[in-house]
Amino acid sequence: MTRIYLTQNLKEAQIVELDKDKRHYLERVLRFKQDDCFLGFNEKDGEWKIIFQNAQYQCVARVRKPLETEVCWLAFSPLKHDPMNFLIEKATELGVTDLQPIVCDRTNTHRLNIHRLEKNVIEAAQQCERFDVPAVHAPIKLQNFLQGLPKEVNWYVALERESIAIEKIKYPAGFIVGPEGGWSPQERSILKKYANLISLGSNVLRAETAALACLSSRIWSA
Repeated sequence: MTRIYLTQNLKEAQIVELDKDKRHYLERVLRFKQDDCFLGFNEKDGEWKIIFQNAQYQCVARVRKPLETEVCWLAFSPLKHDPMNFLIEKATELGVTDLQPIVCDRTNTHRLNIHRLEKNVIEAAQQCERFDVPAVHAPIKLQNFLQGLPKEVNWYVALERESIAIEKIKYPAGFIVGPEGGWSPQERSILKKYANLISLGSNVLRAETAALACLSSRIWSA
């Protein structure tokens, strides 16, 4: 059944107000008819069955209660279009809660459409059946980001060809992954002061592969 993320409160008998794009998708693309249903959800109210009757949408019953998502940050250097879309989609599926673009010395693309990224995470959340949608933060320079790291988060940085390996990732966690060209020597030195080092093996990984390798620890640590 179609799932749609909704920001309004959801409760029994609640009339659901949909924006123009959502109504077009349901009524023109899916060709909704009287008594057709979809699942509406958000992190606060869970997942609800919503029925189409008399040209309006109404909550019928809650299907699933909301689940609390463990805090998991991903700080990453912006990538080109296709790798970026892939990373955002898979990071959402793996349970990331905060996506933080960081500008590094070797970042090779500075064009970033936050609105498009927000649409991507919503679409991915709808598909993977999670209740919440990751927050997409505005881009920030690496140094500024490091100086304001949330203290309640355990921070880890992936450095290529490092021999240090951590036995287990502690959550809430945040992962910092470098650009396609790798960290500069200056950045490597600074990062060691702010975050725990983790090794991703002897091979040099693509930026999106390194990010997903870090996030996969959430599954294996559960």
